[in-house]
Formats: sequence, C-alpha cells, structure tokens
Amino acid sequence: MEIQTVSSPTREQVVGARIIRIGHSNYSKPEFVIEGIGPASFRSHYVVLDNGLVLDLFTAQLTLSDETAIQMIGETDGLPVQQLIETSITDVWRDDVFSCILILDNSLYLKDANDGAYGNPLHAGVITLEYSESNIAEFVDYWTEKPIQWDRTKR
Repeated sequence: MEIQTVSSPTREQVVGARIIRIGHSNYSKPEFVIEGIGPASFRSHYVVLDNGLVLDLFTAQLTLSDETAIQMIGETDGLPVQQLIETSITDVWRDDVFSCILILDNSLYLKDANDGAYGNPLHAGVITLEYSESNIAEFVDYWTEKPIQWDRTKR
C-alpha cells in the first residue's frame, strides 16, 4: 500500500503569484451531515497560479495539487470568478475559526466556505465589507499563526 503525502506550499511560492484559473473537483456523493439537514455534496477547490502551481484550497489547509484534479469550471459565491483572474495573492490568513483565506489585490479574498451542512461553496468577497475590524484583529498568518499586520488603508 502506497502512502500519499500532502505537500504544502511555502509563502514564497504563493505570495505575489497571480491567479490564472479557478476550478473544482466533481461533487462527492450526497452525504447526510447533520440529521434533518442535507444531503450535502462537497468538492475540492483549485486555484491555478501563474508560476505553474495549483493550490487546493480547503477549509483548514492549503496544499499543492495538479491541474488533472480539476474536473469543473470555476464557480464562486459572492464575486464572480472573472473578477479574481489576474489578481495577485498578497497574503494567506486563517480567520477567527481557523479557516484558510487567500487575500488578493484590492482587499479581495477567496475561501472555502464549508458550512458542514449544506456543502462548501468557494466564496469570493471584499474583506473590508464582509468582516469587521474586530473580526480581522483575530485573524492570524497562515504559516506562522501570529496575528496579522494589516492596514486596510494600504490594500
């Protein structure tokens, strides 16, 4: 039996790279997540970067994948995918519930919005419109888990 290792990208591989494509795996079979709620189907979200890397954006982690994993055209909840193409990743954070968030140009962000009951849409939005300053104050750097240093006037 072969053990598959999951590779995580470094800050240097991700920060500064531009998004050139977004895609998804196929949906999983419907799952009953919470009795009385569901069934829910889940899929993986992939972000293809201009440096050739493919990020698998999951709720709790960011790993590397390859383009063969992409089975569906990118869809987002919130802002449209086309608004994210050619934006650069300026940082990667963990939010107040420790979910991974890609921070993009112009205060845009992208995250797996897994609610555990209805599925996991890929959500895109404007960080300053969807999170308060007190929420953002609880966010930490993805790699170091130290509080983020973020000035909303410079984004």
